[in-house]
Parts: sequence; C-alpha cells; structure tokens
Amino acid sequence: MSKSKYEELIQSYSFARKSFRDYEETCRNFARDLVFGMVEYFEWPQEREITYIPLGEDLDPNNKFYALAGAMRMDAQSFWHFGVELNLMEASGAYPLSLVLSFFIKKVGPNFIVKLGPNGREIKIPEDKRGELEPFYEAVFRQIKEFLAKRYVQAIAGQEKEYGFITLL
Repeated sequence: MSKSKYEELIQSYSFARKSFRDYEETCRNFARDLVFGMVEYFEWPQEREITYIPLGEDLDPNNKFYALAGAMRMDAQSFWHFGVELNLMEASGAYPLSLVLSFFIKKVGPNFIVKLGPNGREIKIPEDKRGELEPFYEAVFRQIKEFLAKRYVQAIAGQEKEYGFITLL
C-alpha cells in the first residue's frame, strides 16, 4: 500500500528534524573541542571552573550553570552562539573578575565558521584542521590581554561593559 501525501510529509519532516539535530550535534561537538582546546592552550588550572551561558538573556545569578547544549542558541544568520565565562583573580585569590567570551559557530560545507562576538570577523576552520587551532587561541588570548590592558578601567567604571566579544559580568 502506498503512503498518503500526509504520511510523505510526516516522513520528510522526520528526516528534516534528524538532519537538523545532526547538524546541531556536529556544531556542539566542534564548539566543545574549541573551548576545551582554548582552555588547555591557556593552561587554565583544572580546579578553575569554566561555565557556559546563553548570550543575550537575563541570567539568574543563582542558576547560571548550563551544559553547552543548554547554552547554545541559533541566531537569524544560522550561527550557533554561546558564552564561556572565565573567572580571573589576583594571585592571592582576591578581586575575582568574570569575563564572558561570546562565540558564534556554524558549519558551511567542509568548514566551520567561527566569529568572536556577533560582529567579529568570520574565521574559516576546515573540518579536517580542527586540531590546528593554536593561531586562533593565540588571537583570543591577545584580545583578552588587550582588553585588560586598555579597556578594563572603562569597563569597571561602568562606561562600557562590552569590548568586542568580551563582556564583564
């Protein structure tokens, strides 16, 4: 017995949803590798927690621990975006500072496209070059250092909480 047109549409919808879920999982796995690689590149201490947070939403300070999947959202340009909160402090443990780095990721053909912040330059990373991201990590590192050197005072004074892809919480 042949399928009705309605059943064909249901089947098409199921395939489309599976395709989307697969795409989301591919981007999420890449995002996780990207962040873990960055944390390793920064030689971030194991005991210093990093946190994923959704961008552009009011956060409940008592409930801001998201898994990466829970923090990722898709924007109108098909970029998955999420924030990574890094906590810095003085060597003594005093004066903690929370920085949120905003990442935007999508996959086009054999390449991942990554932007640092919504207006960042698009960086193309071939899928087969995922393990060669040191130049990307170094660029992120330099931008954070530049923020701390040049924009920290303005940010603390409340004049400007965002600088490129970095936001102070």
